[in-house]
Amino acid sequence: MIISMQGNWTVAVKSKSAAYSQRFVVQGAISGNGIHSGIPGTSVSVIGTQWSISIQNDPGTGWQSSSTKLKYPHKVGSHYEFDILSNDAGGDTDFDDLILTCSTPATINDFIIYGNVTLYDGRCIFNPCRRFPYVIETNAGLISALKNPRLSDWIKQYYPERIPPIKVNPNPPDPAPYFKPIVFDLGGEAMQPKTALHYTRKAVVEKKVTKETSDSLSNFLVKDFDLKSTSNSKSVSAMLPDAADLASVIGGIQFPCFTNAGSNLTLTFEEYDRTAAELSGGAYTGTGNRRLLGDTITDMNGNYIFRFSFDMTLPYLEDAYDVAPGEDINTVVYPDIIVKVVEYSPFEVKYESAPFYNISNLKRIDLCLPQSSVQVTSACFNGNLIGSLGNVFIGGNQNTLGSTAASSLRRYGDSNYLEETGTISVNSSLAGFSIECAAWTGTIDMKGCMYDTKKSATDNKIKWYTIRIMRAGTLAWEYVSQNYKHPKFSKRNLPNYIGDDVGPFYPNVGGSLTGHVPAYINIQREIFVDGIDWEFSNLDRYMQLNSALYDVIAGVRTPGKFYVRVDGYDASGNHVTNATDLIALFIHNNGLNFRMSTPALTDNTILNAGCGLYRLTNTQLKTPVAFSFQANDPYGFVDNYVLSMTRCPGTSLDLTSNIEAAFTIAGGHTFPGGHNPSNVHHACPGYSGTIDD
Repeated sequence: MIISMQGNWTVAVKSKSAAYSQRFVVQGAISGNGIHSGIPGTSVSVIGTQWSISIQNDPGTGWQSSSTKLKYPHKVGSHYEFDILSNDAGGDTDFDDLILTCSTPATINDFIIYGNVTLYDGRCIFNPCRRFPYVIETNAGLISALKNPRLSDWIKQYYPERIPPIKVNPNPPDPAPYFKPIVFDLGGEAMQPKTALHYTRKAVVEKKVTKETSDSLSNFLVKDFDLKSTSNSKSVSAMLPDAADLASVIGGIQFPCFTNAGSNLTLTFEEYDRTAAELSGGAYTGTGNRRLLGDTITDMNGNYIFRFSFDMTLPYLEDAYDVAPGEDINTVVYPDIIVKVVEYSPFEVKYESAPFYNISNLKRIDLCLPQSSVQVTSACFNGNLIGSLGNVFIGGNQNTLGSTAASSLRRYGDSNYLEETGTISVNSSLAGFSIECAAWTGTIDMKGCMYDTKKSATDNKIKWYTIRIMRAGTLAWEYVSQNYKHPKFSKRNLPNYIGDDVGPFYPNVGGSLTGHVPAYINIQREIFVDGIDWEFSNLDRYMQLNSALYDVIAGVRTPGKFYVRVDGYDASGNHVTNATDLIALFIHNNGLNFRMSTPALTDNTILNAGCGLYRLTNTQLKTPVAFSFQANDPYGFVDNYVLSMTRCPGTSLDLTSNIEAAFTIAGGHTFPGGHNPSNVHHACPGYSGTIDD
């Protein structure tokens, strides 16, 4: 896998302990790009903002990427250094086949954050990695916290806008793209800085010396000093008199959390400036000014290293050249950092941390991210070509023969049920929702295994893939030729960048690919074999299928059952053995036929007083109100409907309802509704709504 880098570094081969040939490849830099020898002593100076390294080995069948992991950085003399360890295609797993050392001068404007990332799950209210401040960063954690009277009181005091409404909305809005953290700042960390940098120049620096040299940490005496004794800090203590008691309550209600490695995650870092309200002691809002610092990628064990620049010289030390040692003391507060997980295509923030305050030049921060928000894109082993559609895992056996027989189309597994009719029943909590007997609509993320990590690079032959779609009952397969992009890590912060083309291309390489068939690059193979720095996030996604492109007949959008087929081809355009999968999808992009006529009083003598108000005499109080209502889908995909009536103020209202003179329901607010309880997986008779009633 690739190692992400930021800024200028010298990369040197520290050692080689392998029989196979070794090399490393630099991509995305301003200078230093290319292939470099794996012979000890090789050194290259790399200049760039965001770039990457991949280590490769040749076991005799061609170059392929080695497994890599990071060692944490440390300061050696006037430089920061860290090692990149690698393991090649040989049988051992000692990670010493090729070791690179990366070094860069330590300056007062350079900051390096490093640590380990884990994903947590379970009955966690607070982030298990954060103490003082405690942080709630999931909706489930908030709901659990509100059940505790002490925590609920605190949230109502500092975050009243986050209290969900008591009445449950039967049709709640879509959830926010990510949960904004709720910070229990019991120690005042968020409200006031705890530490500051205290810089004193050690010796007079001559005017001719370069700025980089003069800003080196070796030219300064750097000391942390405590700000707890300031008057502002005292006001914080006065604000939170029950902080110790609340901390004790929190400590007593911690539930067990389960963690696993956050491998191959792309982390985005922002510098955060607190708002005036936060500086005055208010709760963290997340609405302060931000500056994007850059991104990094965690290794196979979840370790990461991130470097960024933060100007500590101007205006704080702009006159340092003319000051003798000890003549002036400049106090600089450390930057505050927010960590995010952001997905591209489409852009979506999956997770955002509360700030980490007062970051020193070399700082370890271990991160815990909620697994419910951040899903790791893992390398696959023996998976299906069509492994999931969005968050819905498609189980069963891969349909390698491309058969349309009912037995081959039934894909049951992972508590999900894709029927031969193309309908889906989702019972797995991993999807984030559950449903029975549903159709497919809109854009569908197609994900699957096109590179098997348990096989050698030469045995992973899929270089290209095609996707075809056909309406059931016809014989016309249509090649999918939608544009599909995936971002490269080194380019993700370029202005207006949304990714490089994955396809379609029309390769003329022989076999079935003779320049006329739209095909897509297998980026899963390219990242593992060629070391190309495709984003690992969503690497298993190979198409965002726009179903609305395929369901129109004679200009009319017509739902129906479709077959979707994926095929893999090698570099010569030949079909790869067993590289076929085919499923059925019932595509339905039409909306529900829902409408209601305007209610009308059946007595024409009733006075319309305007603004929707009517004036009734005593004898007119039981005049019928007539209207028509429909909730219908002719294809049988109504889940349920309920017709209800209320009035304001909400006093009791006796109603007698007559539906098409067929039956009468009397009493209170009771109105008709409907569903079909037989709509469960394997059956799915369908339900069309009011037409059925």
